[in-house]
Amino acid sequence: MRKTTLLMTLTLFTILTTGCEPRGTETGPVVCTVVVDTPTKAKEQQKMVGNARFRCEAPGADVLTVKVRLEKRNGERWNSVASKTYTMKGQQTLAQGLKYQTRDVIVNCSSGVFRTVVDWSRTSRKHTKGDNLVSGTMRDPCKPLIPLSLS
Repeated sequence: MRKTTLLMTLTLFTILTTGCEPRGTETGPVVCTVVVDTPTKAKEQQKMVGNARFRCEAPGADVLTVKVRLEKRNGERWNSVASKTYTMKGQQTLAQGLKYQTRDVIVNCSSGVFRTVVDWSRTSRKHTKGDNLVSGTMRDPCKPLIPLSLS
């Protein structure tokens, strides 16, 4: 009876602990999350900024390329006013906790309707994935939302 109880306990322990081991994490691609932000006024005077935010799971992507564009609407068309491409590798693609890293493009303020566009691609463990993200639009990002009047 004692041998049977010991054998059953050992079998149950083996089944329970085997199910807790992560499988396939060494062969599947690293997951990266990329987010695009609507253009806003930059902290610098008379500048506006378009942001892309990203983070990848550990150990990081082999390569993450993020191209950030600020576009201005001209009638029915969108024209690029500025563009910048960033390439990060490994630990450069990681972010602490639930935070994101940010890459941006900054231009002088001007009036009009603007949006941020991000083209990104991630290569990890011989798998490549990418996407094109478009933010919402913002009219005159440098103008205060509530006009200040000193009268």
